[in-house]
Formats: sequence, C-alpha cells, structure tokens
Amino acid sequence: MDGSGDEAAAGSPGVARSDDAGDAVPTWRSSFPAMGTRVDIIGWGGDGMAIVNAVVGVVARHEDMWSVFRPSSEVSRLNAAVRDAAIGDGASRCGADSAHGCPGLVVSEETDRLLCDALALAEATGGAFNPLIGPLVAAWDVKAMRAAYVAGAPLPPAPAADSVEAALRASSWGLLSRVGDLRWAMGVPCESVGGVDVASPRLDLGGIAKGYTADACRDLAVSMGARGVLVSVGTSSVSVFGPRADGSSWRAGLRDPQGGPTSVAGVVELPAGGMSSLSTSGDNLGPLGRVGVGCAAERAAEHAAGAASDRRARETPRETPGGGGRIFDHHIIDPRTGYPAHAGVRQVSVVASSGVLAEALSTALLVDPSIDVPDVVARWARVTGAPASAKVVGLVRARA
Repeated sequence: MDGSGDEAAAGSPGVARSDDAGDAVPTWRSSFPAMGTRVDIIGWGGDGMAIVNAVVGVVARHEDMWSVFRPSSEVSRLNAAVRDAAIGDGASRCGADSAHGCPGLVVSEETDRLLCDALALAEATGGAFNPLIGPLVAAWDVKAMRAAYVAGAPLPPAPAADSVEAALRASSWGLLSRVGDLRWAMGVPCESVGGVDVASPRLDLGGIAKGYTADACRDLAVSMGARGVLVSVGTSSVSVFGPRADGSSWRAGLRDPQGGPTSVAGVVELPAGGMSSLSTSGDNLGPLGRVGVGCAAERAAEHAAGAASDRRARETPRETPGGGGRIFDHHIIDPRTGYPAHAGVRQVSVVASSGVLAEALSTALLVDPSIDVPDVVARWARVTGAPASAKVVGLVRARA
C-alpha cells in the first residue's frame, strides 16, 4: 500500500501541523520508526502532541510484547519455553497434537486476545493463515532467497522433501493451545521425518499484530478527542476514523506490484461501507520462472546490458536438488502444503471491520484466492461475538 497524499508524512518524532487549503481546520501529523517499519499518523481534533505521544507508547508496548527480535517479549519467551522442552529428554517433550503436557506461559490480556484471534483465524481459513509458519520459512531460507533474487544471483537450493515435511509438522497451528487462564503453551512433534529432526515450533504474530496495533492507535486517538484520524503501520496496515478535516474521505493508494516503486494500481477510500481497516499483502518480488544454464547466461547478458534493472522481470528459479524442474513460483510459502504457493496471485488488499481480520484474510488469499471470505467473516463474528464484515478491494494476479 502506498499513500496517495493523505498518509502522515515522514518527520519523526515531532508533530507537524498543517493548514492545507482544503482543510476546514488544521491537521496534525507525525511519523516514527517502530516494528521494523514506519508508523504514520495524521488527524484533526484533540491535542495532536498528546495523541501522538500516547500512540508512540502503545506501539512501543506492543513491540515489547510481540516482537520475535526481543528476547524479553512474550512471544519470544513462549518460543524459548517450547525450545527448552524440545531439547529435554523424551519424557519432558510435549506431544504433537497437544501442548497440555507443558506448563505454559502466562501472558498479558492483549497477548491472550491476539493469540485467541490467531487460532480462530487459522481454523477459519483452513490453515492458509498460520501464526506458526516460522519453521517452513526457515526451511526454505526465505531471507537468503530474497537476498539472492535482489542481487540477481542463483537462488539457494530447495530443501529436500523430508526437510519440508519435518518443517510442516513443526508449523502445525494445532500445536498452539490455551492451557489455562491467560496461559499458553506449544506442543513439540517428537518424531523425526526420514532421519530429519522436527524443529521446534516458532510463533510469530507479525501477520496480524500490525493490524491490531493500527486499530488500537486509531481508537486511542478517537478517545482523546481526534475527530478524524488515519494510522498507517508499515503502509500495509491502515486504520481510519471519520473524515479528513475538509470532510472528504481518507484515501489509500494500492501499489502496483508489477510496476515501478511508485506505481499505483488503484485508490481505496476509507471508511469503505463502514469498514475502517485495510490490509495489503504481496510477494513483492514476483513470479520466478524456470531457468537452465542457457537462461542463466541470458540473464547475465541482460544484466550487463542494463535490461535487468527491473528485478521483477528476471527469472531465477528454485528447482529440486535433483534437477527435477521448477517447483518455485514466488517466495510466499503455503503453510498447508509446505511448498511455495502457486495460486498466481501477486497482491491482495482487504478492507474489514477489524485490522486483525483484514490482515489474516489478505495473507490467506495470497496463497489461496478461492477462500470463502463470507464464511471466514461469519466464523470470526461467532468467535468474537461482534458483527464483522470484510471485502476484497484489490487482487493482482501474476502476468502470464
């Protein structure tokens, strides 16, 4: 998602006031780094400085609770607990189908709520959204894959089938369970696969935490007197309330994944049909085609000629170790199969009544666009006990 003029402008950590010609009253805006990205907020009404300071505090607290890069976070501590159980003797390990044998970890009310949301949405999407996909991402070495692709180098070899199966077992969302009041634990599959040890499960709430945080910041701003506000976390998670100061709708531009960095495929006005949260998920790299030695030479020649400046046009496949042909479409892993998704979808944008719901749906639809959105919404409404709605507002398929 790219801004179309209505997002908060960069300029952290102060608050900038704007008297735009079209605005009925002055607006305030600010931007600051957090959650490995940038948080933007723009609004009108209330005390802008006080609102921004409060929002910074909310984001910092959420990052402290949910960042996998902070050892003290509740997510990291839960991952450490299951890792410690995995390296103990067989009697201390949890079973593959339940985490009830582990003592678990007591978490905060917000983390408890987010974990409940994650499980509900994993079940509702049939596992297309999965907060435990970490072992599969590690097995495919997605980070190295992306770095190689950006550099125009050959992708690292695909993992062996046994390694994928082992990672798939460790990525089962059914391993995560609530074992008491605010207490959570994860099970550890005990068996190996073809001699490959099954890794410890790894929880990562990044797939829905930004949407939750955007909504929480918006709601806080409104409670402090904002009459209109837009919060953007990493530009992919947007939450709004009310209109802009001039009475017009907030607008969010959807980036064209098949165009240049500033190309916009469309604009969404928010709120949309009463829905105030927007999430966009995409592969960012594009489909990777099959390449033999000759194609690799052609790619090198194109690069030398400057024709490879558009990285999305390069073909750098990932084949089976035995040369069995292309099995890699892009770097998005389907958590249901353990292999890269092949749905041919580049980007999905969803508006919803909840940022968490929007995030999970945009992620799930990226690997399976046939998911029944109304059914997921209905399941979500039953779990939360509140009315819910969602709509796909953008879906970009890969070019043939």
